[in-house]
Amino acid sequence: MSRQLKAGVGRAMISPPLDCEMSGFVARTGRCRGIHDPLWARVIVLSDGKRSLALISVDLIGVDRRLVAAIRETIARTSGLSPSSIIVCATHTHSGPATLRDAYLGHPDPEYLAAIAASIAEAVQEASQSMESVAVFVGHGGCSEVGKNRRHKDGPIDPQVTVVRFQGADRAIALVVNYACHPVVLGPNNLLITADYPYYMTRTLEQVYSGAQVMMVNGACGDVNVGHNTADSIKGNASSRRTFEEAERLGRVLAAEALKASECATSLEAADIAYGVKAICLPLEPLPEPGGLERQAEEWKQAVRELKAEGAPYGEYHQAEVWSEWALNMARRIRRGEVMPYVTSEITAFSVGCLDFVSLPGEFFHEFALRIKEQRSPRRVLVAGYCNDNIGYVAPEHCYDEGGYEVEDSYRYYGHPSRLARGSGEMIVDELLSMLGAVS
Repeated sequence: MSRQLKAGVGRAMISPPLDCEMSGFVARTGRCRGIHDPLWARVIVLSDGKRSLALISVDLIGVDRRLVAAIRETIARTSGLSPSSIIVCATHTHSGPATLRDAYLGHPDPEYLAAIAASIAEAVQEASQSMESVAVFVGHGGCSEVGKNRRHKDGPIDPQVTVVRFQGADRAIALVVNYACHPVVLGPNNLLITADYPYYMTRTLEQVYSGAQVMMVNGACGDVNVGHNTADSIKGNASSRRTFEEAERLGRVLAAEALKASECATSLEAADIAYGVKAICLPLEPLPEPGGLERQAEEWKQAVRELKAEGAPYGEYHQAEVWSEWALNMARRIRRGEVMPYVTSEITAFSVGCLDFVSLPGEFFHEFALRIKEQRSPRRVLVAGYCNDNIGYVAPEHCYDEGGYEVEDSYRYYGHPSRLARGSGEMIVDELLSMLGAVS
């Protein structure tokens, strides 16, 4: 017999200190100069009387396993939640502070990271103390105006907008909006902290649903952004579309689709909770030789000198500087035996009634989400990217032959010695589908 689902919400502001180092663009030339809109950690705690879990959305570029562990440990001291039932998703804004410690994406402030964990724990406590009986409504829409395939002009994306509305006795208490698109309307020239288009989406919906908390959960958007070319971002090329006005427009477009999906949503007949968590180990391609890395580092240093002499954009020569630093550090670590030929992470699958949820620990291409949704049909599926970790870009096997930044270069920014082996993403999807079959 189904149990009555209860839910509670909480939030905490997690805007960084002024003058922090920002993350998201190698072409960014300065530190933070102000706060355009506050960054938030938004929490919903669910309980069916037997099992409980916390879903947390943070306006950050990503969370690594160390930060997730700190968040879980801090929450465990003040709540009865099991660490494995605490799920932390990043919206992946590229106009926020550096947060990934083992990556080459800026230098995080340890005090700020500790403050994030403490603030989220307080928000979870707030949510746990405000639990009330809810009905759950799930709706789907489509939005092709915001997300664009970043690798192939007019290429495919996952346009689905999934909205989960938690309805209390007299009002909606929370909406979870799931959509796959990089929040990169604002480019490297922006030095103001912002959640990008999700800020405007959540603000618009919270004006409609007075008193409700709206949470953005990004999806499998490794190859989906708002229409910008990666090379242009590296070069710092200006664009008339990389403005707050455009972020607001796209946020409202997405909000309109989410509102329609919410208002046309259907209720879940049963809302029991089941979940599973699994550690994963992903093989890397063969580790490079330290001598070869040291030669590469010297070549990149020479490239820096030549690019500067040519008057090249900052992003182009700064990228060579970052890669030279990566190569020297990686050569030292490999010589010391500190580098493993694999990456470890975590995946989660849970269900609330006939609604499935899966977590992806990084920047997965949209094809993986489409496969999961197709395999689980007619059940509804929410696919969360940047969740409980960020191992970088994860591409389908056929993209290895196509090449491109996501496949050939991005692993350096994430501090890996080499690329994930072919088939890594497919392996994770197989594991998640198996887990969903078990928990549902």
